[in-house]
Amino acid sequence: MKIHRFFVHLSWAIISIALFFHLDSQGTDNLLYAESSVGKSAGSSRVEEIRRENIIFKAESQKTKAKRAHPSGMRRHQRQTIRPRISPTTTGTIVSVPGHRAVEGRSLARVSTKRQGSKPARRVVGSESLQETIDDAYECLLRGKKAEARKLYTKALFMETSRERREIIKKHLDALNKELLFSLGPGPGSVLYEVKAGDNLTKIAKKFKTTPGLIMKINRKKDSRIRVKEPLKILTGTPSIVVSKKDFTLTLLIDGCYVREYYIGTGKDNSTPEGTFVVSTRLKNPVWYSPEGVYPFGHPKNVLGTRWLGFKNEPGIVGYGIHGTTKPESIGTESSNGCIRLRNEDVEELYDFVTPNTRVVIRS
Repeated sequence: MKIHRFFVHLSWAIISIALFFHLDSQGTDNLLYAESSVGKSAGSSRVEEIRRENIIFKAESQKTKAKRAHPSGMRRHQRQTIRPRISPTTTGTIVSVPGHRAVEGRSLARVSTKRQGSKPARRVVGSESLQETIDDAYECLLRGKKAEARKLYTKALFMETSRERREIIKKHLDALNKELLFSLGPGPGSVLYEVKAGDNLTKIAKKFKTTPGLIMKINRKKDSRIRVKEPLKILTGTPSIVVSKKDFTLTLLIDGCYVREYYIGTGKDNSTPEGTFVVSTRLKNPVWYSPEGVYPFGHPKNVLGTRWLGFKNEPGIVGYGIHGTTKPESIGTESSNGCIRLRNEDVEELYDFVTPNTRVVIRS
C-alpha cells in the first residue's frame, strides 16, 4: 500500500513539473499581455492574452475573448463570476512586468475596467497623466477612432521618459501610420487628387504645399511620370520637427502627430543652439561653406552628406541647419560644428517631408 501511494505521489509531482515548464515555455511569444480587474475589490485578477494586431486595430468579439481567456474545463458559473467584460470603456496603459524584459516587436499593456454599478465610470476631466493618456488612446482604438488614438499616442510619446517604453509607443504609432498615412487609401490630413492635363509633380506639390518626393513616396512611384486622371494621394498636413539634444533624437510630426524619429549627432561642447527655428533652404548634394574653405559635394572634406535643410538666419545664429553626414559613426555624439546631423538615408527621407517654413524646435 505504501509503495502504491509513493508511486501515485511521484506521478503527480512529475505531471506538475511538466505542466509548469510547458506553461512557462508558452509565456510571451508574439503576445501582448493584459492584466484585467473589475472594481476595487477585484479579488479575481488574472492575466489575459491579447494578440498585438487586435489591440492596435480591432477589439475581439466577446465570444472569442471568453473562449481564449478561460480553460475549457472550468465550470460555466465560474466563468461568469470572474470574467471582466472588455467594452469600449476599457482602458489600457503601458507597464512593465516584474521578471520580464520587453522583447522586440512585443509590448505590454495593462487593461482595467472601471465600473459604478452597471454603468462605466466617468473619467474626471483635467490635466492627464501619462497613464491616463495611454488609457484614452487604447479606448479610442477599441472604438475604431484611429486618428484620435494616433494623437494621444503622440502626446504620450513626449511624456514618456523611458527609452524602452518609448519604443513600445512608437510601435503602436508606426502601425497606425502604416494604415492612416502611408496607405494608398484616404485618411486624415490627406486628399485624393485626380491629375489634370498640364500637371506635373512640381506643380501639384506647390498647389498643396508639399514636395514632389513625398507625393512619389506616398503613391509608391518609382519615377516622376504621371498620367491624366491618375489618382494621387496628397498629404495636406503641416510638417514640424522637434529635436532633443539630451536624447539625440529628431522627431518628425505632421499636424502635431508622430511620423518618424531619427537618431542624430549634435554640436561639440553643446554648441547646437536651442529655441524655435524655420527651414529656409532645401538642397540636394550640398556644397559646404566651412570656416576652413569651400568644399563641393563629394570632396573628402565635405561632411554634409547628401541633403541640407538650412535654418533662416537670426541675429547671432547664422549658418545652422540639418544635414547628412559622411561619418555615420558620429551619430549619437556631440561631434558637429553646431548643426544637427543624420545618417544619409534618414536625412533623405526627412527631406521629402520638409517644406520651406517648416518649424524646428530644439530642446535641451
